[in-house]
Amino acid sequence: MLITYYVFRICQSINIEFYDDIDMDKNEHEKNTELSQSDVTHIRGNFLNMNDVMEKSGVTHEVITKWLDRGEFPEPTYLTQDGVLWYPPYLVILVQRSLRNDTNPKYEFLLDAKKVLDKPGYVYRFGQVEKTGTDDEDAEKMWDDFKSGLYGACLRKPDPKSIMAKGSLIKTIKELLANPDPENVEWCEKLRKTVNELDSVEAQFTDFDRKRFGGTVSRDVYITSIKKQYSQIFTEKNNIR
Repeated sequence: MLITYYVFRICQSINIEFYDDIDMDKNEHEKNTELSQSDVTHIRGNFLNMNDVMEKSGVTHEVITKWLDRGEFPEPTYLTQDGVLWYPPYLVILVQRSLRNDTNPKYEFLLDAKKVLDKPGYVYRFGQVEKTGTDDEDAEKMWDDFKSGLYGACLRKPDPKSIMAKGSLIKTIKELLANPDPENVEWCEKLRKTVNELDSVEAQFTDFDRKRFGGTVSRDVYITSIKKQYSQIFTEKNNIR
């Protein structure tokens, strides 16, 4: 009953409506609920459902309800066909800190965001690298993106540090590819190092993510395709030490 309650509450907050399959538009059905078995396996192996979050953090459903009502709790990254909501494990860290400090997940996330925004940097939003400022508005913008749940699909740990790292790494990769020089040892080493660093922070994504993000994801563009195009740089025997 608890899971069903949160599915209803959170779907209300993010304007997801419930339909019978017979009444649902096919495109809407595919956008909101179609997950392959490999997608589901990935989600169950790398994300936590609401009961997991509560058990690992010690938070009660009354507290989560309060945070939801105030816009201080993020939306799920995935909603599987069985009605279960799935969150990145990083959320447990925010919840535990919230309980210890008598705050809320939004407050704790903003603390982390303001630390990494002490100087201008970059974030990757909707297929574009954007420069950040250093004020509270930039931190709030980062929270809004995190609150949508989508950063959970994109990053192994969707905290502000990783969000900023991804933006900076993709910016560097784009600059390198704008002036390719595969015969240059330094260029090859920098490309290899930067792509591998991005690989370490990027999530694996699901086929469902590719559908909802328009066909490709950042991993496809800035990791997989580059490793294929410049395979000689990434083979073990050619890795430059």
